[in-house]
Amino acid sequence: MPRPALRAANPASAAQLDQQMASLLQVDVKELPYVITNTQKATTSYNALTAQVQAGAKSPPAPTKTHGPSAAQLAAEQEFQRAGITVEGVRLLFLNLTPASWKGLHGYITGTYKTTVYKH
Repeated sequence: MPRPALRAANPASAAQLDQQMASLLQVDVKELPYVITNTQKATTSYNALTAQVQAGAKSPPAPTKTHGPSAAQLAAEQEFQRAGITVEGVRLLFLNLTPASWKGLHGYITGTYKTTVYKH
């Protein structure tokens, strides 16, 4: 069920969940919808890039190996494009959140998220 439908089905729970998510991310609850929209846009862009790469992988190989990028070059290009999507999303958060929310979200990403959610 999409987020607006979930919110309409149980507004009291939705408000409580929004408050909990805002607290976790360390942003003002009023700015949470922007953070969510920004994240959804980046996720959509990542998915579109993956679909584009997968569609390219299914296309027939080039007639000769002397033309076109190598598999390693294509993978590097995809990573470069993914980094661009990430940078743009972070840039928009920086520009559109209040300084307090940006500081809190940045702290969450570089702290909690990095050490407990996205471990490398």
